[in-house]
Amino acid sequence: MKKGIVTILTIAVAGWVQAADIKAGEEKAVVCAACHGPGGASSNPEWPILAGQGQKYLEKQLRDFKSGERPSLIMQPQAALLADEDIVNVAAYFAAQTPPPATTEGAGENPEELLALGEALYRGGNLEKSIPACMACHGPAGDGIEPAAFPRVSGQHAKYTRTQLDAFKTSALFDQQASETDPSSLVVRGNDPNGMMRDVAEKLTPKQIEAVARYMQGLHMPETP
Repeated sequence: MKKGIVTILTIAVAGWVQAADIKAGEEKAVVCAACHGPGGASSNPEWPILAGQGQKYLEKQLRDFKSGERPSLIMQPQAALLADEDIVNVAAYFAAQTPPPATTEGAGENPEELLALGEALYRGGNLEKSIPACMACHGPAGDGIEPAAFPRVSGQHAKYTRTQLDAFKTSALFDQQASETDPSSLVVRGNDPNGMMRDVAEKLTPKQIEAVARYMQGLHMPETP
């Protein structure tokens, strides 16, 4: 009986995936190019690269923008224009695109040291602070885990990643804000499943956030001969 249920669910999921219309998604995604670049290959570090991002992750983010669960003055009105079918199609379109070549760079007087710190956090975490390795959810190469809707982080703009980690951290520490702080002035993000990212970001120092963001940006850099 259980095997039959699993088979039915597998067929249902496969049918749902096949129902996505990439061509229709491309047509709907034309307006997205203004910020995210042609085909989702954003060149502006303020806006994320969508090309090659996981379909399930993109669908969740669009739905969260639409519902307001993920606050954004820019994305919420855009997502509000999309029907459920449009969200599936747009997500499928961007997921099918080839991401641009990844690049990375250090910062400060010792860029190699910063990137080494980022690599250590990504691959090994920090046992002392109970910070898990990033690759446990995002994969050794940063490709993400599509069935779990864990996003691709390889090649993503370091500035964008840093902003998101800061937003997760601010959300986690929201109750510690000064009483006179205007909540609307804070950039927060709390749409991570079970608070996973908020729990991690809360424990990261600004330097660690910068380091892991810069390291992930270049995860797919080809090795120099």
